[in-house]
Amino acid sequence: MLTPGQDPHESPAAGDAPPAWPVEPPLVGPPPLSRRRASGEAVLCSSYPTQILAATLLAALGLRGVSADGGLHAPFIIAVSLLDASLVVALIVYFLRRRGESIREVMLGRAPRWREAAVGVALVLPVTLGVAVLVASVRAVWPALRNVPVNPITALMANPQLVVAFALVVVLAGGVREEMQRAFQLHRLTPGVLPPVPALLVTSIAFGLGHTVQGRDVALATFALGAVWGGMWLRRRSMLAGAVCHSLFNLGQVLAAWAVGRQL
Repeated sequence: MLTPGQDPHESPAAGDAPPAWPVEPPLVGPPPLSRRRASGEAVLCSSYPTQILAATLLAALGLRGVSADGGLHAPFIIAVSLLDASLVVALIVYFLRRRGESIREVMLGRAPRWREAAVGVALVLPVTLGVAVLVASVRAVWPALRNVPVNPITALMANPQLVVAFALVVVLAGGVREEMQRAFQLHRLTPGVLPPVPALLVTSIAFGLGHTVQGRDVALATFALGAVWGGMWLRRRSMLAGAVCHSLFNLGQVLAAWAVGRQL
């Protein structure tokens, strides 16, 4: 190492100290979050806080959740769903960018997009049949769980215009937002807060509880769906297969509800 005034052609003295190299390599990527902060971000993106905020804002604007006949008010449900989806996605993007994390890496991973989409399409039929068998079994074994005789969402499907609107909602606010939300929550919770399986159970239970308005039996089936789609992200590190499967499954449910709603 040259010292001030040393001839560059002069050999260093035998007693010169070697260069002071860093003992540890520099950190790569953002430092780990604390358990409290990671848990807090996962809760904020769980849809519960954002749905309460969205419903409060819409109520302040005069839009009510219950129609004159006592049923759900379709414009309110659609507006809450889309506003909630926008808030959740905005929070996810903010939290990831704030730490310099790649949204693409967290949400889509590195697997080929066409392969992930194909997996999602291939799983639609098995998932649909599995949910049908689960719901039928639950109703047969534990009939009390069917506490909502007619799904309130189904009652809204007699109107073809609402069918189109709900089809858009279940893709954007369901298939896309919910899988982004699930991927972010699992990304935040594992492994620093919870091991993968407990984290999957916690997020799936929260997902199921969010659908209790449609009945306890439906909430149980939704818990199972959340476990399947969450497990797909943990295994594949990409939300794309789950989002495609989720969106197509939801569209199938909307069409089935429309077919039933026409008879009501």
